[in-house]
Amino acid sequence: MKNLLVIFLLLFSSLSYSQEYKVYSWDEVQNASPDTILGIDLSRLKLDSIPIELSKFKDLKYLDVSKNKLSNLPDFISGLDSLEVLNAGKNRFEVFPIVLIQLENLKTLVLNRNDFDRLPKEINFMKNLEYFDLWETPVQSFPETFFELKNLKKLDLQGVKHSPAFNRTMKERLPDVELLIDPPCDCME
Repeated sequence: MKNLLVIFLLLFSSLSYSQEYKVYSWDEVQNASPDTILGIDLSRLKLDSIPIELSKFKDLKYLDVSKNKLSNLPDFISGLDSLEVLNAGKNRFEVFPIVLIQLENLKTLVLNRNDFDRLPKEINFMKNLEYFDLWETPVQSFPETFFELKNLKKLDLQGVKHSPAFNRTMKERLPDVELLIDPPCDCME
């Protein structure tokens, strides 16, 4: 029953959150006043870098850069300190974009379908992180500091096989987190 309540609350909060502001396409914001834009969608534009012009949108709360060809994120992303939701899934990150740890207000981080296999020890600076999506991202190494994320409510690790010991450890260390994880692979031990 408790899990059902948590799922309902997460669904309700995400539905109400998405209705708080409009998400604009990149074309729509070119001539807009930066302080009036709270959400921008740069997904599916085949970008290999983020346009520097994005840095002027200091009040952004939502940014979608998914389904591009990004292998890193520019330093100016750290200046978007109002950002609460970032979708950077399905890109070409081979290393966790370290600039993200400076986004202290980030609540939702989607980095699914990327290629990095470890998280930085500084991940604990993302103290407001509630939802972390690493679906089909082969992360095998979680630093001890990851378990300091006290606001984490949901972690998606589906799509990558882990050992039974890994699954047990994650469940033990994150008892209050909704953990989405595939059944363990006995071939891993």
